[in-house]
Amino acid sequence: MKPRMLPYFAMLLAVALLAGCGGGNDDRNAAPSATSGTPVASQTDSTPSEGSAATASSSSSASAAPSDSQKALSAAAKDVVEALRDRDLKRLSSWIDPKLGLRFSPYAAMTETDRIFKPEALPSFKSQDKIKWGTADGSGDPIELSFRDYFDKFVYDKDFDTAPSISANKLVGKGNSVYNGQDTYPGSAFVEFHFPGFDDSADGMDWESLILTFVQNGSDWRLVALTHAQWTI
Repeated sequence: MKPRMLPYFAMLLAVALLAGCGGGNDDRNAAPSATSGTPVASQTDSTPSEGSAATASSSSSASAAPSDSQKALSAAAKDVVEALRDRDLKRLSSWIDPKLGLRFSPYAAMTETDRIFKPEALPSFKSQDKIKWGTADGSGDPIELSFRDYFDKFVYDKDFDTAPSISANKLVGKGNSVYNGQDTYPGSAFVEFHFPGFDDSADGMDWESLILTFVQNGSDWRLVALTHAQWTI
């Protein structure tokens, strides 16, 4: 190569090197491809935000919450069953509907033979007078007992205030004698205190319930029936 050609080739080599460096910079500045580690699109549109999830949960809880009427019914039933537990007839009479009185039903099905007492006419535990309360299941014999004896056998013969099952307007204990309180008192509500059984060998045939039936008097619930329910023949 002639000496005078050397400067020309040196210039060409410098241009080529500069072109190569420029191409490398273009690759590094290019946008990431769809197969790179960076997501192509956000998925937040299909996933509920924390705020919307909290709102949905709040709405669901609100719809499941008991109404004021249900709360008042539960509170009334609790106070009545405690009055029965304590044999507090004064407290019990304060819950009785003044017009309809209080019905005592020895079995789940209310009948015309049930005894009904106005608040001021409740019998006394001290009285030895025998009262006819209806007829015994199976035998058909008259149930003639003092108020105390009837109470001990057909009202509070178990510690119903500690019953494992307490339900409002949903009957748990079911037998041949069918509870008909809502037919007898249209528009009424009831609370059942239920024991599923006491002896494993009885296979659940020894269940017992105390059912309190209430009617609304204005904004208040008033007691109209004390029903003793159990397995019947």
